[in-house]
Amino acid sequence: MDLKYQLLDLMNRKNYSTAFVANATGIAKSTLSMWINGNYKGDNSKIADKINNFVQLEIERKGKRELPICDISILKYIFEIARTSHTQGTIGVCVGEAGLGKTIAVREYAKQNLNAILIESDSTYKEKALLKEIHKRLSLSGKGSRYDLMCEVVNKLNNSGRLLIIDEAENLPYGALEIVRRIHDKAGIGIFLVGRNILVENLRGANKQYDQLYSRVNNYKFLDRLNVNDIKKILLSVNQNPDLAEDFLTHSKGNTRRLEHLILHSISVSEFNGTEVDNTVIEETSKLLMV
Repeated sequence: MDLKYQLLDLMNRKNYSTAFVANATGIAKSTLSMWINGNYKGDNSKIADKINNFVQLEIERKGKRELPICDISILKYIFEIARTSHTQGTIGVCVGEAGLGKTIAVREYAKQNLNAILIESDSTYKEKALLKEIHKRLSLSGKGSRYDLMCEVVNKLNNSGRLLIIDEAENLPYGALEIVRRIHDKAGIGIFLVGRNILVENLRGANKQYDQLYSRVNNYKFLDRLNVNDIKKILLSVNQNPDLAEDFLTHSKGNTRRLEHLILHSISVSEFNGTEVDNTVIEETSKLLMV
């Protein structure tokens, strides 16, 4: 097929705009348009090389692979505490090291429970920033003084039976955590805080000075690493041999994120070489991952 028609066919199938292709290839949008229409007077071979490279890469690209959601222990614990906080209007906390899959689990809970409000916080979420984000998630303007924002959030949530989930809650300063407590107290909704282990210290205070907040936590779970049965479930979900679970556990050290990279890279390596995933592939692939 002529290169121009290969490009147009690709753009049509993947719904790529001229601007997208221009950005991906480094060709000016006007130049690309002229080349497609046969009106470009410059170095057509140079443009053709860039287009050919783009088309071939897109043909080979399979899209980002991801492991499917599985009923593993981490998901189970997060769902249990989220559900208890949601139905009882209490405060729940789950903590664990980075890469365990906490974010994936809370996103799945919010996806299955549309009246849950999921905030994925970062270090910019001071008191007012957090209030504005919650305000906007309630289809409000996100504008006003801190007092006005708080009043409107509480009025909107009052006895609503909703759940406020804050992921990476260890990023919140004490003032923002105190706002979360006040929303809980005044509106009577459930709160679910998820983050790294330091979140517990943030809730308690270095000198245990935050008892008013810490004492309100009704349900708490420290999330441990994956076990061999978790990994068997994950392997079965991607049609891989569950007998390899021990090998994957050893080389992933039970970290969900590392395990995902290890499984997907092992599958890619085996497909490239026309072989099955085995302990040798797992071991060699693990050497390519950052510890």
